[in-house]
Amino acid sequence: MSDTGPPREANSREEQLRALASRLGVAFHDLGLLDRALTHASIACEDTSAGENYESLEFIGDAALSLAVAHALFEHAPDRTPGEYSRMRAAVVNRRSLARTADKLALSDAIRLGKGEEQAGGRNRQALLEDCLEALIGALYLDQGWAAVRAFVNRVFADQFSRAKDLDTTWDFKSRLQHYCQARRLALPEFILVRSHGPDHRKEFEVEVRLRGAPSGRGVGASKKAAEQSAAKQALIRERQLPEDRSA
Repeated sequence: MSDTGPPREANSREEQLRALASRLGVAFHDLGLLDRALTHASIACEDTSAGENYESLEFIGDAALSLAVAHALFEHAPDRTPGEYSRMRAAVVNRRSLARTADKLALSDAIRLGKGEEQAGGRNRQALLEDCLEALIGALYLDQGWAAVRAFVNRVFADQFSRAKDLDTTWDFKSRLQHYCQARRLALPEFILVRSHGPDHRKEFEVEVRLRGAPSGRGVGASKKAAEQSAAKQALIRERQLPEDRSA
């Protein structure tokens, strides 16, 4: 009896995609979009039936991911400066972070590659993993819309959001204090070196910051810049722009 059903290879690919979607916690209405998001251009040279590749989906996914991350950071840490938000977003969506997330989701197992790209180790290339993750997000946006993308990004990047929020290097207290003054039409803060002491290799600096013509905070550090940041932080606490128990 002849086999009139769908080709076994097609069934196998569909099963693979459904298993991946289940593992990702996303029920795609159109599995073809997910398939396309995980199809590299190199396979078209060897299989004319492979269909479209991920490149245009990556373009949409990059934009959707950027907005979803910006939205999440705004909710996690409201009232930051644009510069702070930009640094936080860069910490979440840099190439290494995206590739690590794609690896955690085991996307590489489902990527379709041409034989040449496969033999060249393309499946494990960081850039390919990043591209496919962005394409997957683009596919999800087209399949289910913005709300689904936001939910997926919030879940998948939860750890990165926490790290970005807690990293001290993310927060530029001096810039934030200046932004606070500008937003309220106050004179810019004045930083005054109060004292410095100790040998050159272990010098300590103390800086006072003045707002509205009055002392608003003092900070100590191993450099003048560090002392200014500490003083700015104290001023932000005093202005109720930071909680008192926030780490330096």
